[in-house]
Amino acid sequence: MPLPLVLLNPGCNYRTGDRRWARVEPGLRSRIGEFATEELRSESAVRAQVQAALGRGVVVFIAAGGDGTVNLIVNALLDSDAAPEVTLGAVGLGSSNDFHKPFRREDFISGMPVRADLKRARPVDVIRVEWEDAGSVATRYCLLNASIGITAEGNAFFNTRTMLIRLLQRVSHDLAVTATALRTVLVYKNLPCRLQVDDNPAADFAITNLGVIKRPNFAGSLRYDTPIAPDDGHIGVNLSYGLSLPERVATLAALSGGRFACRPKTLCLSGTVAAVTSSQRFAVELDGEIVYARTVRFSVIPKALKVCL
Repeated sequence: MPLPLVLLNPGCNYRTGDRRWARVEPGLRSRIGEFATEELRSESAVRAQVQAALGRGVVVFIAAGGDGTVNLIVNALLDSDAAPEVTLGAVGLGSSNDFHKPFRREDFISGMPVRADLKRARPVDVIRVEWEDAGSVATRYCLLNASIGITAEGNAFFNTRTMLIRLLQRVSHDLAVTATALRTVLVYKNLPCRLQVDDNPAADFAITNLGVIKRPNFAGSLRYDTPIAPDDGHIGVNLSYGLSLPERVATLAALSGGRFACRPKTLCLSGTVAAVTSSQRFAVELDGEIVYARTVRFSVIPKALKVCL
């Protein structure tokens, strides 16, 4: 049986991934035993690296990087026929590490969160995201959550890595996230969209933020309090619409304390499919990664991948 394969992103978290990994590696080896390590060559090469490992018979993959690294490997696995037979774990070398939330003290090795205990692995749902933009159609998958509106636009801005964001992140990741959120709250314009969940009638909204979730945590310390489980066969649809500037600030403060359900101008639904269309081009965030669309469809793939929880 081939050894578990750690796929390392040395350039994650402002190119500190390799240094962080050097601190974690001995402790991980003591915890789970021997494993092989392979650096991710580039985003475009991930699929080929995963396919080659599957061809060698590898059945345990460990993503060593941030949430974006996990997302790349999830997509490579879901694009193969072997996804139901493999197990995915992760070592959090990134800045937010939402995959590992809520954090558990016993999971940390040298200050980094680790979820690689095969005894805790179980099949979980995955969100399929299909979108259209300028006649082009594409599909990707996300394990944690997706969003449209302030969260997506904030992630798009955060990913530009402006000098201010880089300086703030050196002090505190949460401070950089909060500054990004406040900046986005101030400049964002509500997005006119049509939303339909399952077979419910479609309705028009001026979307302030739409979170399509399989995990409650997102964007640093923000989290939803709406019911969701990794393997319940549903997606949570959390909408805030038509919010004024003071209402946005209040909602951001509420989310930092895990309070969202039943707030004014919100809608909380559970379903298996959600579709959004708009006459405007908008950002869609998928586990922290950004794409752009005018039409997007979210659906759940029940128990698509075994994950260390």
